[in-house]
Amino acid sequence: MIIAQGVTKLLSTFSFGEIILFIVLIAVAFKEIFNFLDWISEKVKKRDNKHQIAVSRDQRIDNQLENFQKDLKHITETVDEINSEVGILKESDKDDIKAFITREHHYFCYTKGWIDDFSMDCIEKRYGHYVQENGNSYVADLMQNLRALPKQDPNSEKGAK
Repeated sequence: MIIAQGVTKLLSTFSFGEIILFIVLIAVAFKEIFNFLDWISEKVKKRDNKHQIAVSRDQRIDNQLENFQKDLKHITETVDEINSEVGILKESDKDDIKAFITREHHYFCYTKGWIDDFSMDCIEKRYGHYVQENGNSYVADLMQNLRALPKQDPNSEKGAK
Protein backbone atom coordinates (compact mmCIF):
# COMPACT_ATOMS: atom_id res chain seq x y z
CA MET A 1 0.00 0.00 0.00
CA ILE A 2 2.81 2.38 0.74
CA ILE A 3 4.32 1.56 -2.63
CA ALA A 4 1.04 2.21 -4.39
CA GLN A 5 0.73 5.62 -2.70
CA GLY A 6 4.33 6.45 -3.74
CA VAL A 7 3.64 5.49 -7.35
CA THR A 8 0.43 7.56 -7.38
CA LYS A 9 2.22 10.55 -5.94
CA LEU A 10 5.08 10.09 -8.46
CA LEU A 11 2.66 9.93 -11.40
CA SER A 12 0.82 13.01 -10.20
CA THR A 13 4.09 14.98 -9.81
CA PHE A 14 5.92 13.88 -13.00
CA SER A 15 4.69 13.02 -16.43
CA PHE A 16 5.22 9.58 -17.91
CA GLY A 17 7.93 10.93 -20.26
CA GLU A 18 9.79 12.53 -17.36
CA ILE A 19 9.73 9.25 -15.41
CA ILE A 20 11.12 7.35 -18.46
CA LEU A 21 13.80 10.02 -18.87
CA PHE A 22 14.69 9.71 -15.18
CA ILE A 23 14.95 5.88 -15.46
CA VAL A 24 17.16 6.22 -18.57
CA LEU A 25 19.40 8.74 -16.79
CA ILE A 26 19.73 6.40 -13.78
CA ALA A 27 20.59 3.49 -16.12
CA VAL A 28 23.23 5.60 -17.92
CA ALA A 29 24.63 6.68 -14.54
CA PHE A 30 24.92 3.03 -13.43
CA LYS A 31 26.53 2.12 -16.74
CA GLU A 32 29.12 4.92 -16.33
CA ILE A 33 29.78 3.88 -12.72
CA PHE A 34 30.51 0.33 -13.93
CA ASN A 35 32.73 1.68 -16.73
CA PHE A 36 34.57 3.79 -14.18
CA LEU A 37 35.05 0.75 -11.90
CA ASP A 38 36.32 -1.31 -14.88
CA TRP A 39 38.72 1.51 -15.77
CA ILE A 40 40.08 1.59 -12.20
CA SER A 41 40.38 -2.20 -12.21
CA GLU A 42 42.39 -2.09 -15.47
CA LYS A 43 44.69 0.60 -14.06
CA VAL A 44 45.33 -1.50 -10.96
CA LYS A 45 46.01 -4.58 -13.12
CA LYS A 46 48.45 -2.61 -15.32
CA ARG A 47 50.23 -1.30 -12.24
CA ASP A 48 50.43 -4.81 -10.81
CA ASN A 49 51.70 -6.14 -14.14
CA LYS A 50 54.38 -3.44 -14.27
CA HIS A 51 55.37 -4.31 -10.72
CA GLN A 52 55.43 -8.03 -11.58
CA ILE A 53 57.51 -7.33 -14.69
CA ALA A 54 59.94 -5.28 -12.59
CA VAL A 55 60.16 -8.03 -9.98
CA SER A 56 60.67 -10.64 -12.71
CA ARG A 57 63.37 -8.49 -14.34
CA ASP A 58 65.09 -8.02 -10.98
CA GLN A 59 65.00 -11.79 -10.39
CA ARG A 60 66.51 -12.41 -13.84
CA ILE A 61 69.24 -9.87 -13.13
CA ASP A 62 69.91 -11.47 -9.75
CA ASN A 63 70.14 -14.90 -11.39
CA GLN A 64 72.47 -13.57 -14.08
CA LEU A 65 74.62 -11.89 -11.43
CA GLU A 66 74.76 -15.11 -9.43
CA ASN A 67 75.77 -17.06 -12.56
CA PHE A 68 78.36 -14.40 -13.38
CA GLN A 69 79.81 -14.67 -9.88
CA LYS A 70 80.02 -18.46 -10.22
CA ASP A 71 81.71 -18.08 -13.61
CA LEU A 72 84.09 -15.47 -12.21
CA LYS A 73 85.00 -17.77 -9.31
CA HIS A 74 85.66 -20.61 -11.76
CA ILE A 75 87.75 -18.34 -13.98
CA THR A 76 89.72 -17.10 -10.96
CA GLU A 77 90.41 -20.68 -9.86
CA THR A 78 91.51 -21.58 -13.39
CA VAL A 79 93.79 -18.55 -13.61
CA ASP A 80 95.30 -19.46 -10.22
CA GLU A 81 95.95 -23.01 -11.45
CA ILE A 82 97.52 -21.68 -14.65
CA ASN A 83 99.68 -19.25 -12.67
CA SER A 84 100.85 -22.09 -10.46
CA GLU A 85 101.71 -24.22 -13.49
CA VAL A 86 103.48 -21.31 -15.18
CA GLY A 87 105.48 -20.79 -11.99
CA ILE A 88 106.53 -24.44 -12.09
CA LEU A 89 107.44 -24.11 -15.77
CA LYS A 90 109.52 -20.99 -15.08
CA GLU A 91 111.39 -22.77 -12.28
CA SER A 92 111.96 -25.76 -14.55
CA ASP A 93 113.16 -23.48 -17.35
CA LYS A 94 115.54 -21.70 -14.97
CA ASP A 95 116.95 -25.07 -13.89
CA ASP A 96 117.32 -26.10 -17.54
CA ILE A 97 119.12 -22.87 -18.44
CA LYS A 98 121.34 -23.16 -15.36
CA ALA A 99 122.28 -26.73 -16.34
CA PHE A 100 122.90 -25.65 -19.96
CA ILE A 101 125.15 -22.73 -18.97
CA THR A 102 126.97 -24.87 -16.41
CA ARG A 103 127.60 -27.59 -19.05
CA GLU A 104 128.74 -25.01 -21.61
CA HIS A 105 130.93 -23.30 -19.01
CA HIS A 106 132.66 -26.53 -18.09
CA TYR A 107 133.13 -27.49 -21.74
CA PHE A 108 134.52 -24.15 -22.91
CA CYS A 109 136.44 -23.19 -19.75
CA TYR A 110 137.90 -26.58 -18.77
CA THR A 111 138.05 -28.52 -22.04
CA LYS A 112 138.53 -25.95 -24.81
CA GLY A 113 139.98 -22.92 -23.05
CA TRP A 114 138.35 -20.64 -25.67
CA ILE A 115 134.86 -19.90 -27.07
CA ASP A 116 133.51 -18.99 -30.48
CA ASP A 117 131.21 -16.01 -31.10
CA PHE A 118 128.20 -18.08 -32.15
CA SER A 119 128.29 -20.25 -29.00
CA MET A 120 128.75 -17.16 -26.81
CA ASP A 121 125.77 -15.48 -28.49
CA CYS A 122 123.56 -18.54 -27.85
CA ILE A 123 124.67 -18.70 -24.22
CA GLU A 124 124.08 -14.93 -23.77
CA LYS A 125 120.51 -15.27 -25.12
CA ARG A 126 119.74 -18.14 -22.75
CA TYR A 127 121.32 -16.17 -19.89
CA GLY A 128 119.05 -13.19 -20.73
CA HIS A 129 116.02 -15.44 -20.24
CA TYR A 130 117.50 -16.72 -17.00
CA VAL A 131 117.84 -13.14 -15.72
CA GLN A 132 114.23 -12.36 -16.78
CA GLU A 133 113.11 -15.37 -14.73
CA ASN A 134 114.97 -13.98 -11.68
CA GLY A 135 117.82 -16.49 -11.72
CA ASN A 136 120.51 -16.37 -9.03
CA SER A 137 124.05 -15.01 -9.12
CA TYR A 138 125.73 -18.43 -9.47
CA VAL A 139 125.10 -18.37 -13.22
CA ALA A 140 126.22 -14.73 -13.38
CA ASP A 141 129.66 -15.85 -12.12
CA LEU A 142 129.79 -18.58 -14.80
CA MET A 143 128.91 -15.98 -17.43
CA GLN A 144 131.81 -13.75 -16.31
CA ASN A 145 134.19 -16.69 -16.78
CA LEU A 146 132.76 -17.43 -20.23
CA ARG A 147 133.00 -13.79 -21.30
CA ALA A 148 136.64 -13.69 -20.17
CA LEU A 149 137.63 -16.58 -22.46
CA PRO A 150 139.56 -15.81 -25.62
CA LYS A 151 137.46 -15.80 -28.77
CA GLN A 152 138.39 -18.21 -31.51
CA ASP A 153 136.90 -19.30 -34.81
CA PRO A 154 135.78 -22.95 -34.51
CA ASN A 155 137.05 -23.63 -38.04
CA SER A 156 140.61 -22.71 -37.03
CA GLU A 157 140.63 -25.66 -34.59
CA LYS A 158 139.90 -28.12 -37.42
CA GLY A 159 142.71 -26.74 -39.48
CA ALA A 160 145.13 -26.94 -36.54
CA LYS A 161 144.59 -30.69 -36.08
